[in-house]
Amino acid sequence: MHTAKTYVMRSQVALDFMVSYGVALLIIGIALYVVISTGVLNPHAAPSSCTPTPGFICDSYAINTSGVFIIKISQVTGATMDITGAACASTVNSTNSNYPEYGNIHVLGYSSDQSAYPSNAMANGIDMYSDGVAIITVNCYSSYGISKKPLGDSFVGYLWLNYTTNMLPGKVTTQKVASFTVRYT
Repeated sequence: MHTAKTYVMRSQVALDFMVSYGVALLIIGIALYVVISTGVLNPHAAPSSCTPTPGFICDSYAINTSGVFIIKISQVTGATMDITGAACASTVNSTNSNYPEYGNIHVLGYSSDQSAYPSNAMANGIDMYSDGVAIITVNCYSSYGISKKPLGDSFVGYLWLNYTTNMLPGKVTTQKVASFTVRYT
């Protein structure tokens, strides 16, 4: 036969069990809320980054939902550069990494491939002095054409420049100058 004291003990054990698990579930719920609200698990939340090749510096950069990439880039090679062409693509050419796989694949200038440039800012080329800055505006391409995506999505790609320097006049250099990850704005 059970006494009142036995029922009180069982009730106390049940209450302790429910409170312990209730607190644990509350902590898990708060942790899930924080993770979801901060966007940690969002697949589109890749941080923006730009990794330039030696001699170049990514000052600032952005891509809009129309696939137009704008980058403010500096160079510290000790020479003046005459930039005659630029290209932006999601993939490096499989046979020659000095060229993109898509879009302006030969890194041609404005007069040869106007579709690669959203404005005529590159029409006469751009002079970039050592320790100087240039603003490059170019369409970014992927396997399906100009890479247009919604706000917040990420684009991972590369920037190539076609240029000559005053140290090596007449020698045209086509070089991948930066790899980057950027979110559409």
